[in-house]
Amino acid sequence: MAVIIRHWISTVRLFLILFVSYVVGQVCTYYGNYRYAEQQSNLSNCTWYRDMACCRRTEVSSVFGSMFKIHGESRQCKSRLNYMMCYFCSPNQVDWYDSKVVICSDFCEETFELCKDARLEDNSIGEKFESGRHFCEANNFEVVPGRERCFNFDPSAFDSAVSIQPGIVGLFACLCIALLKF
Repeated sequence: MAVIIRHWISTVRLFLILFVSYVVGQVCTYYGNYRYAEQQSNLSNCTWYRDMACCRRTEVSSVFGSMFKIHGESRQCKSRLNYMMCYFCSPNQVDWYDSKVVICSDFCEETFELCKDARLEDNSIGEKFESGRHFCEANNFEVVPGRERCFNFDPSAFDSAVSIQPGIVGLFACLCIALLKF
């Protein structure tokens, strides 16, 4: 019986260590491994990252203020482009950023299809770029096949998806740390 309890406690400890390091210690590699994701309640444009973000409001304002202007885009196109340009706010960037954003090819192709009729300067995106890959590479993304270990679109960012509140995460992290000492 004691062996079973020790095994169970070891398993719970391992889970808690992994959980705490993932939720509490998310490294923001875009900023050189010295910044960690934290709550940013006043984000604009990238609001779905409010509860846990790697970026600051001033950084978002600067990036979106200097972006290219497109015209005639659909709501879905605008959402995709907005999400794509918020990559530097993602708390999961340690999974797909190492000196360059590694982006999923499906995300690029789907975005291109939704945005190919939108106008960028004198041409449509479809006239200016031959494919989603070409579009993403022109925006300095590294495009890879599949959907793992690459930045991908999360449609729940633009709906009413429920997210974990930072207070609950912090409370759970404290509980985890207390249990680790057990």
